[in-house]
Amino acid sequence: KRRLEKAKVAMIIAECGSGKTKIGSAALAAYQNRKKSFNVVLSPSHVTKKWVREIYETLPNTKATVIHNITELNAIYKDYEENNMTVYAILSKERARDGYMKRPAVSYSIHKRGYICPDCGNVVEMEISDDCGKYLVNADQFFFMKETDKNHKCRHCGANLWTAYNPYDYSLYHNKWVKIGNYGYIYRDKALEHQGNGKTNKIAEKIQAVIDNPTMIFTAIGGYRRYSLSEYIAGHIKVDGTICDELHQYKGESGQGNAMANLVGCSKKVIGMTATLVNGYSSGIFYLLYRIAPNLMNEDNKAYNNPGAFNDEYGVTEEIFECSDSEYNNNSRCKKRKLRERQLPGVSPIVYSRFLIESAVFLSLNDMGKELPDYEEIPIELSLHPTVMEEYKRIENTLIEVMRNDKKVARKIMSKYLQLASIYPDQPYGNDPIINPLSKELEPIIVPKDTATPDDLSDKDLAVLDIVESKVKNNERVLIYTNWVKIDTQDKLMKLLSEKGYRTEILRVNVPPDKREKWVEDKVKEGVNVIITNPSLVETGLDLNAFTNVIYYNIGYNLFTFRQSSRRSWRINQTAPRVNVYMLYYKGVMQERALKLMASKLTVATIIEGNLSDEGLAAMSECQDMTTLLAKELTMGIKSEVDDLSAAFKKMAIIHQRTEENTADDVKSETVVDRPVVKTHKTVEISAIAAFSSNKKSKKVEYDNPDQISLFDLIAS
Repeated sequence: KRRLEKAKVAMIIAECGSGKTKIGSAALAAYQNRKKSFNVVLSPSHVTKKWVREIYETLPNTKATVIHNITELNAIYKDYEENNMTVYAILSKERARDGYMKRPAVSYSIHKRGYICPDCGNVVEMEISDDCGKYLVNADQFFFMKETDKNHKCRHCGANLWTAYNPYDYSLYHNKWVKIGNYGYIYRDKALEHQGNGKTNKIAEKIQAVIDNPTMIFTAIGGYRRYSLSEYIAGHIKVDGTICDELHQYKGESGQGNAMANLVGCSKKVIGMTATLVNGYSSGIFYLLYRIAPNLMNEDNKAYNNPGAFNDEYGVTEEIFECSDSEYNNNSRCKKRKLRERQLPGVSPIVYSRFLIESAVFLSLNDMGKELPDYEEIPIELSLHPTVMEEYKRIENTLIEVMRNDKKVARKIMSKYLQLASIYPDQPYGNDPIINPLSKELEPIIVPKDTATPDDLSDKDLAVLDIVESKVKNNERVLIYTNWVKIDTQDKLMKLLSEKGYRTEILRVNVPPDKREKWVEDKVKEGVNVIITNPSLVETGLDLNAFTNVIYYNIGYNLFTFRQSSRRSWRINQTAPRVNVYMLYYKGVMQERALKLMASKLTVATIIEGNLSDEGLAAMSECQDMTTLLAKELTMGIKSEVDDLSAAFKKMAIIHQRTEENTADDVKSETVVDRPVVKTHKTVEISAIAAFSSNKKSKKVEYDNPDQISLFDLIAS
């Protein structure tokens, strides 16, 4: 409130589960001091109804409605004008963004030999540069593949060179420009010039289709005959206040970011809310800072059209040069040529002090003064079946050899290899071979062998069954996360648990985001025991208090998703005494390496709770992403900083001291609930003691020391 009295924008950087929805709406209401106001909330689509509910719970004499179109917006604004009450229009970020698509408005003139402006008729020019300097030439069709600040307006008359695309207009004259997804616009009469430019087979096929069918109408996917809600509000509605929920999702030069900029520009006061403002890269906050603090960016001499200058000062950039020594008895110095440049994770702390500290309030759950439940992340180590491990090692050794000896191929197969190495232990069957993309006949580098069948139960399946059995006996519910959606894990677990008599449901991506909260509520009322889903579907906004036990069947490489999704049930309104998060992994494979790297980053990130990024200090101190670190672990045998996973996660647990009133029976009972006994099956060796004990002595792991290679050369794209 005090910040809004002095400036236009205030931010709430609060930990997941701290109640940002009520804090933000209450802060705006406190500033407006019961004055009739029209406010807008911009939020993810799956929490729009939650905003309506919590505004009614928090603010008196206030109306809140979810808006889907301009008709509904006009109706609620008319209601606001006729009645004496504050109104909140709740917009999903997708609805606020979605509007008409734009296409080039220029057309080619044979007589003028160029593309002409639709207003003044002059030939559109583009600037090129060479050793002699910069000069203007007639623009070609490649100049209009995508809308930029250089081709947006005519140099002669200032007219807009782009116009609205109408997907229902089948006139060939208005469809001279054809949109190719992930490529750009091509001019129909000169489509042959694009032949061979397609980076993928799909793009190449679409370009060829335009060449072969010069009179066919190709409708652009995603084209709407609709006016953007954010643009309409900016031009027709007087907005007193705007609340931007999950502020970090509006970073970058994106459609959602531009929608947020429209609303911020037309509002008198703005509150931005997030738990993770920075994603670890300086570029992730550049455009966001320009939308919330343009005056500070201008004072710092950071131009909007030059994000590179901002990244150079506040980020981490890797530049790779090639140096060659001068010839003998030659007066010239050694020659240096830049090969490539790329941005690495890393943000200078000066960003926080220079741009954010005066406008942001930082809040953690511990600051709330509430008695929170205990929270602990518990890694469970499993031993991979010998047959599966043998095949895994064969795959791993083959690919390590390729990575060490053929850098060009290694760059091409890195992502596919990491995916195979991560999912093969969980599904040792039905995996595609890894192809050499540089070979003429596309020969396979490795063909994974099937060492199991879909009907076989893996060690993880049996471990999940043991945990679910223990928790359901205690009348608790379990949430199971599976990251890799292209394998059959979800359906397999659904079948296994259902056959054992547990009511199990899968929250799939086809459940609309705005209906997921209601979907979960309905399943809980129906008596569900277990819900299986991908963590990205519930990582923000949803309260899953009914599920006090979370199992990560497998873990992805995104720290932000992990931190957000793991705390869906650790909230200030949680009444259960404890929340457990179990992480299943196989020893000696990529899964263990990934979890160790994540533990080392999280250890540093949690030094200051309520930090701006879930990757926080780790992103600043370690300027490499998870993919790079995993490749380094694998190829060069570099030792991880974490020896004992159980001890590492135990240090980050939030365990409250028990009071003297607790009886021995209570402690004993809670211990049984918190530490389920994981049974050992015929071919399953589960190190339960390692999973639940913080006193385990770490074993020193010796790594081979192969010939050193340039890892950044190896994996740079």
